[in-house]
Amino acid sequence: MTLGEYLLNAYEAGFQPEAETKERFQITNDSQANWALRKIADARQKLDRDRATALAEIELIEKWLAGRKAEATATEERMTALLHEYYAPQFQTDPKTKTYKLPSGKVQWRAQQPQFNRDDATLLEFLKSREMTDFIETKETPKWGELKKQIQVVGEHVVIKDGKMEGEIIDGVEVVHRPPTFRVVTTEGDDGNGI
Repeated sequence: MTLGEYLLNAYEAGFQPEAETKERFQITNDSQANWALRKIADARQKLDRDRATALAEIELIEKWLAGRKAEATATEERMTALLHEYYAPQFQTDPKTKTYKLPSGKVQWRAQQPQFNRDDATLLEFLKSREMTDFIETKETPKWGELKKQIQVVGEHVVIKDGKMEGEIIDGVEVVHRPPTFRVVTTEGDDGNGI
């Protein structure tokens, strides 16, 4: 179904009288379950085809837009260079003038703050050697990956599983029990992640 057909059907569905209520289908045997698995595999394959079509169209549109952007950028750079060439001498002869206003916009001449290219390792050593630790940022974070190997879940608590602190409850960790997941894996080569 095309996007146009989908929208038309959705629009028309709003004006149709409510259909009689049907009894909901239920799977009652392995044959019907196998049929449902085939329907899921078909739906996933169709989505894969639709996704490929959409991605191809998106790629074409992105290429077109990149070309338009390149043209616009080239025009802007060329015109900016011409404006700079024209106005630079005027800004230099009258340093108090910062802006020229025109009907279609304005050109401005602004001083900038200096840029600082830092070597953080060298700067850090300098600050340490001068005991300027107020300018050094330290960040402490738990090593969760390593800690997780040393814990176990007991009910709603996380406890240390062995060693001299065995059984001690660890503060700052909440246990959230989650229900098991249900996956459908079809024989059509999908990974069971669904649509």
